[in-house]
Amino acid sequence: MTSIEECTNIIATSPFWIQFSATIKVVLNGSNLSSILCYGLGNFFESIQSKYQLGLLLTIKNEFKVKNCYVYDPKFTDAERTHLAEVGCDSLCENEEGKRNLLPGTFVYMPHCPKQLFNNLLWANWNKEILTSCIIVCNSIDQTVTSTLDRILNKYAYYVKKISPYVIEKKCCDNFIYDDVFNDMSLHIFPDEKLKELENIFWERGKEPMYDNDELEFITKFECMSFQS
Repeated sequence: MTSIEECTNIIATSPFWIQFSATIKVVLNGSNLSSILCYGLGNFFESIQSKYQLGLLLTIKNEFKVKNCYVYDPKFTDAERTHLAEVGCDSLCENEEGKRNLLPGTFVYMPHCPKQLFNNLLWANWNKEILTSCIIVCNSIDQTVTSTLDRILNKYAYYVKKISPYVIEKKCCDNFIYDDVFNDMSLHIFPDEKLKELENIFWERGKEPMYDNDELEFITKFECMSFQS
């Protein structure tokens, strides 16, 4: 079985990484990343897709010399959390459901995460100064909005839908050796020239999002408590 180290080396020497890292450098334009926040890696000791997704996280961390890297997945095992600590990543202790306040300059990496998680992250950071300073790599916003019924968006991804016209999206290139690892993912930036034109009323934030647990892909903090009890 391919090791995490091998997967990381494959990523770091791939045409996929050459193109992807060049895109990040253009977006950064000489500035530095303050931290990395990663959700949704899954069980990387078991899944080859998760191994490569972790490999990309570590390659970003190393290439851009990011010291602070915070990682969470409700399915992590103790052994996986130990491994993350060994490679310089801090495992968050509790399921915040994505409602974490970002520091300016954060690189958010959410491989194939449910739309509710991204919606929560936007809700928690519904502020143009924060969003314009961050980079978010996740499932394509454009694809999510155009392929999902409005009633589903309004229920599970209201903030994703609301911000979608003001995002610049750069698709992750599809030239990785496996087509099910980074497929449908894009790098998203929130340009100041678009966001500053929005009226203050646009940035008024509604109440904390809550969801019916009829969507099994999204694991709530209450479900995590039941796993642990």
